[in-house]
Amino acid sequence: MIRERLVQKYRDLVSYSYPYINSLLNDCYIHIIDGCLNPVSPPYYYLSIYYVGKTGKEVISYQEQLRKIAKTFGMIDIVFVDAKRLIRDPVSRLKIENPRLWLELYWISSKVTTNLD
Repeated sequence: MIRERLVQKYRDLVSYSYPYINSLLNDCYIHIIDGCLNPVSPPYYYLSIYYVGKTGKEVISYQEQLRKIAKTFGMIDIVFVDAKRLIRDPVSRLKIENPRLWLELYWISSKVTTNLD
């Protein structure tokens, strides 16, 4: 619950600061990853952005702006992951270990965009 609010605040700040980047992030899934080196050390947090196909290159081109905003929230860094590759990876255990995240990524990767002008 707290993570979803934090991600929403991150999206709000991105939309306020960089509206074009926010339109790119609408096709992405943002997730907070936490880690800890040992039980005594404080936890650290990464922001992972799961993108699909062609939008990934464009989102990655704005990584410095996204990283700057993430650091204001106390994140260490941003990780960019291609959602389709992760879903189609036969060795990945994501479907078993975190089925909700797998379904979210599957939903993001199955969006069909048409270029009808």
